Amino acid sequence: MSEPLIFSLCGEIARMRKKLTDMLSLGEGQTIEFKKSLALRREGLEALCAMVNSDFAHGNVIFGIDPSGNVVGVEAGNLDKAQRTLSQAIIDGFDPPLNPEIWVETSEDKSVILVAAKRLSTVPYHEYAGRAWIRQGSENSQLTLAEKNHLRRSRDRAHHPGPWKCDRCGSIVVQLISVKFTDKGIEKTYNCDCGGEFWPAS
Repeated sequence: MSEPLIFSLCGEIARMRKKLTDMLSLGEGQTIEFKKSLALRREGLEALCAMVNSDFAHGNVIFGIDPSGNVVGVEAGNLDKAQRTLSQAIIDGFDPPLNPEIWVETSEDKSVILVAAKRLSTVPYHEYAGRAWIRQGSENSQLTLAEKNHLRRSRDRAHHPGPWKCDRCGSIVVQLISVKFTDKGIEKTYNCDCGGEFWPAS
């Protein structure tokens, strides 16, 4: 193995270990979920679905950690097979498809499996096993049809070229250039001077 490749692999391992350490110190929250056992795979993947569907658009599930953040390790067995099973469950269960990172890490001499994923900005929401979930803090709730329609409509408009029509006063503009500063950076706004919101006119 060449030296550059060795250094690259060492850097990747160090990055993954730091990520695990950081997540354990943060505890469960908006983008982190702990699952004690691989037997809780369904619940873990529902949580992953909920996290990627939130405005944060990413999530991490760690199997082998109890809800209090204690490392208990995943069940003894073939960890490579466990990763493949998780990957297949994600392929079979998510619509549209979700492309996760799955890897095994060691903490306190015990093996844990991490699953990390992001939602593409062009995807309004994902469903897992025919249901869509969303995350608020560390709680997951199932999206209603009305909530799914709202997410689709609001997230699709971020990619719409225009023209735009206000849902209150009916004014039409060709291009929106209004922005606001948020904790996520600069974001486009859809607010009209009348107090309404601009939506795609066609």
